[in-house]
Amino acid sequence: MPGFDKFDDPSYSGNVEFEDESPIGQVTGIIAPFKKFLPHIIALVVIVVIAFLAYDFFIGSMLSVTLTIKDTEGKMLNENSIKLYVEGQDSPIFTDSDSSIYDIQLKPGTYRYIVAVDGYDTAKNSFTVSAEDKEPVIEVKKDLDIDIINFEQNFPEKLYAGSTNTFFITLKNNSDNIAENVSLEAENDIEKWANTTIGTIQPNSTKEVEIEITVPQNAEVGDEDEGDQKNAVVRIKYTTNKSNADFILYPNPAVKMDLDEASFGAKAGEKDQDTIGIENNNKFPIGDLTLTIEITSATKNSASEVKQWFQFTEVANQTNPQKIEITRIEARGDVEKELQVIIPTTAQKEDDIKGNIVLNAPYLSKPIKRTLTLDIKEGADYGLAISTRSPIDIEWDETIGNYEEKIIDIKVKNTGKIDLENIVLSVSNKVICDSDWLTLIDYQINTLPEGATEELKAKASSPIAVRGREESKHCNLHYRYDDPTMPGIYVEKDFTNFIEIVPKAN
Repeated sequence: MPGFDKFDDPSYSGNVEFEDESPIGQVTGIIAPFKKFLPHIIALVVIVVIAFLAYDFFIGSMLSVTLTIKDTEGKMLNENSIKLYVEGQDSPIFTDSDSSIYDIQLKPGTYRYIVAVDGYDTAKNSFTVSAEDKEPVIEVKKDLDIDIINFEQNFPEKLYAGSTNTFFITLKNNSDNIAENVSLEAENDIEKWANTTIGTIQPNSTKEVEIEITVPQNAEVGDEDEGDQKNAVVRIKYTTNKSNADFILYPNPAVKMDLDEASFGAKAGEKDQDTIGIENNNKFPIGDLTLTIEITSATKNSASEVKQWFQFTEVANQTNPQKIEITRIEARGDVEKELQVIIPTTAQKEDDIKGNIVLNAPYLSKPIKRTLTLDIKEGADYGLAISTRSPIDIEWDETIGNYEEKIIDIKVKNTGKIDLENIVLSVSNKVICDSDWLTLIDYQINTLPEGATEELKAKASSPIAVRGREESKHCNLHYRYDDPTMPGIYVEKDFTNFIEIVPKAN
């Protein structure tokens, strides 16, 4: 058969007669007169088919595409420049700038793009357009080259609903440029639990960063016995640089924890003790607990001083005996800690001093508190006893032509159980009992231990003016000393007619 081109007229070797009486033959007979036009008819049909296919390829398959450019946080980036290529071609089919949304006509297929935004890495990738996917999004990340170091190692292995935990990680700036406004974004199972602003990191340097993780009180936990396996992710904001760590999320243990109250009562100078019990009714162990005390109400005694009277027996010889660490309480377990109070001899009598036993842990949204009370049944035992001989007879001395002078001893005794300080004696009625009658020679004691006695001296006499009309004179004595229970306050007392001086006629 001779060669045939679809755009050429066909050629035949001879005439063909149609005498067939069948329906096909009849049709053939009908079109026989037109057979000389058949090549033209075929050519016309081919042209129509080609035109239809060309329309479908060049016009009918074009799609209205909405192309969006934003950063990794969803911020629309208007100040950009974009070049769009058909995959496999070197010349761009679309270029534009300064818009975050571009509405363009594209055929189905794969397209390659280059997007440049100031302050961000140049984005180079591709997307596919189809009738089902006509809204491609180009995501551009910030121009930051920062590594997150030791996040997995330092992230807590356990977190509890309602807890707050802090830990440290290191960020490394690998760039020769300063990294400014650096932030961390929490993702995955800790999304919205942490969001730390880092600030500036110098070129080619590291920076230690503290991260605080706050787990909501209502965080859902499926397995209340074993906890839920979770995964934490932090990412450098505006970039895809991230790090992750696995952890177990438990319900808040406080719901199933019990703490005992405490009550104390003793006299000044005595001590008392009570046992503080902690029960863990959870089906998982707990740890990192701290037991302390606080004093919230004291009137006659100083609240800050009262707190110092308490100590946990186990740590009585340590710097802060009002605080004890509890490393672990087993599931369904309990511990007991003895707390004692040593009331100083200087304490004042006071009922119903109020405070709290305080149990705290990083996973507790707030400390667990139970009431602490203290009754000081008897206050400090302290006081002075002062004595001397009286009356004192003063004789007239003809030799000197005046009344004699006598040195008398004044005994000062500490009758209490507390050392007393800064004891000072004085004559309180000096106008009447002037120095011609009584003068204190020794009148001060710096420290007088409990039960001790010390003697002070005074000089007694009479003025010559009373010669011939002698009469007795009564001198009043006053003392004061530092109140051992209240710094800055004096204990004071007057002894009326304490010493009687009697001049004798001769």
